[in-house]
Amino acid sequence: MRIISTIHPPRDTTTNKAMENQQYCTAAFLDVSQVFDNVWNPGLIFKIKRIIPSSYFNLPKSYLNKHQFETKINEKTSNRFHIHSGVPQGSTLSPLLYVLYTSDLPTSRETLGTFVDDTAIFATHEVPMIASLNLQEHLHIIKKLLKERKIKVNESKSSHITFTLPKGLCLAVNINQTIIPQTEVVKYLGLHFVCS
Repeated sequence: MRIISTIHPPRDTTTNKAMENQQYCTAAFLDVSQVFDNVWNPGLIFKIKRIIPSSYFNLPKSYLNKHQFETKINEKTSNRFHIHSGVPQGSTLSPLLYVLYTSDLPTSRETLGTFVDDTAIFATHEVPMIASLNLQEHLHIIKKLLKERKIKVNESKSSHITFTLPKGLCLAVNINQTIIPQTEVVKYLGLHFVCS
């Protein structure tokens, strides 16, 4: 595996540990469609209420509840309607709100998930088939929770990659009953990961 970047990744990353231990590290990099548009505001408000002190709760609540839209065609304008999903794009708060919204998506001992507006799930094991099965099991769990949160994954733009020193690939995995394309290069958070 080569990592092409001007930024050096930490030495204790999942992929480095797997290669030091002669394991297979298989990863799914999920492309989340319209990430900031699909945040379900009532669910986000519920989660914020559980996290922050009640004296501060009204500020994010008003930020999320005050958005409205109207349609204008020629000289006629529709009534105003409340927007029940999405956080304002371009706002410095939007990435933080998305992280809060997805903060309880699961990780496990066999797999590690990272969630921002890019989602990566890693699974490692000495046996490539078991690494793939662990990754697939995590994808099934993620699929259910993403559906509950009304977050859509673009399967065809997602990537599945295997990092390993021994020769071989891990079995294909799927999400929403669609095979995630296998690749030898993936871009994630500004880094290019290349298997060779």
